[in-house]
Amino acid sequence: MAVVELFGIPRHRWGIGGVPATMSTPIVSLNVREAALHVPGVDNAPTQLITSITDAVVEVFGESVRRHVTVYVVGVPAGRSGVGGEVDPPPAN
Repeated sequence: MAVVELFGIPRHRWGIGGVPATMSTPIVSLNVREAALHVPGVDNAPTQLITSITDAVVEVFGESVRRHVTVYVVGVPAGRSGVGGEVDPPPAN
C-alpha cells in the first residue's frame, strides 16, 4: 500500500493506494533508534508498534478511521541522532 502526501496540498491532490484522498486521515511518525527495533525477545517490533499505534488512534477517533491510519516507524541508525549536542551513542574509541 502506498501513501503519498504532500504537506500543504489540498486533500484531492494526494492519495492512498492510488486513489485520491477524500478525507483528512491520521498520520503518525515514530522515530526510534534502529537497535530498538531488533531487541532480543521482541518479535517483529515494527509490526507490533504499527498495530498498537493504530489501535490508540482508533480509540481516540473511532473505528471508522482504522483503514485510513498511516504509521511510519523510522529506524534511526546508530550515530545519526544526538542528545544535548552529543552524538548518541558516542563513537567507539
